[in-house]
Amino acid sequence: MSGFAFADKEEKDDKEDKEEKDDKEEKDDKEEKDDKEDKEEKKNTTPIINLGFLQLAAHDFFNVDRGDRKTIESTTHFENGKLDLSTVLFKPVNPDGEKCTFKKSLKEKNGCKLYDDYADIGFPSIANGGELRSVENIMISTASADIGEKYLKLKEEYGEKKAYKKVLKYYHKQLEIAYEESFHLKFPKPKKGEVTDLHNLAVRTGHDFLPAKIMFNGKLTSLFLIDPLGEKLSKKEKKQPSSPVDGKFDIEFTGINFCPIPDIFCIEVDLLFADQSFGKQMLLGADTFDELMEELEDGEFNKKDKVSKLLKQAFARGLYFN
Repeated sequence: MSGFAFADKEEKDDKEDKEEKDDKEEKDDKEEKDDKEDKEEKKNTTPIINLGFLQLAAHDFFNVDRGDRKTIESTTHFENGKLDLSTVLFKPVNPDGEKCTFKKSLKEKNGCKLYDDYADIGFPSIANGGELRSVENIMISTASADIGEKYLKLKEEYGEKKAYKKVLKYYHKQLEIAYEESFHLKFPKPKKGEVTDLHNLAVRTGHDFLPAKIMFNGKLTSLFLIDPLGEKLSKKEKKQPSSPVDGKFDIEFTGINFCPIPDIFCIEVDLLFADQSFGKQMLLGADTFDELMEELEDGEFNKKDKVSKLLKQAFARGLYFN
């Protein structure tokens, strides 16, 4: 074989090596790009079970009868602004409107009372996740029933007082996970202070995460067509991503009309308008909610944003109680 033949073979081998290297680099670049996009997508979304616990927290913070939905004088507040599981275990206020605690409810002091352990579907009970708002959708019903069932099991083993302390610790841990995985901010430490209507407005920005459809029982299903009573998300279903944060609601949430409990509990509301008008009714400004949502148009809860600071305040203050 001539020297030229060897040279041709070496040149061919070098060319093949270069092509193989280029292909590998191109593959690595693609994988890096896919990883980056995957991380960005995960940063903009959260597992839907986190939405269940965040909505449970929202109900634990606030329950406002908006009256005529126009004037602040027509409103009545039924919650105590504390992350104390009042929405699952006990009524937050007595018949006179005075705030209740678990301790008072356990002793049935001043008209405070625990929910029944069990009740027929459609009626408040600890096993069903407490008050009827806990069955608004499959995400919150899964989270609230998880808490209720855990408390009842712990009560059998340790008694009511110790069970409450243990389930409260579990609940706060789930909130920490949901908060950090959703907002990508550090979960705050308890701090004394009042949770206000402005904090309510900030918590409502979490509606940005709500998906109009989710995978349930193997099918892509409208969130409004899933009957949450007696149903739970599977382990796999809990992990599916929410809608991405983008400062906008899914269009389906501008016209909700469904009945979680037919003839007992129905919802007919434009969720976006409800959140926008809440700010105006509570004298916080007609555009305040829109301004908070605009901060999310970049796809994240930046720690310097007003909405993020309000969320930090709300959870810190909600965690502070005896």
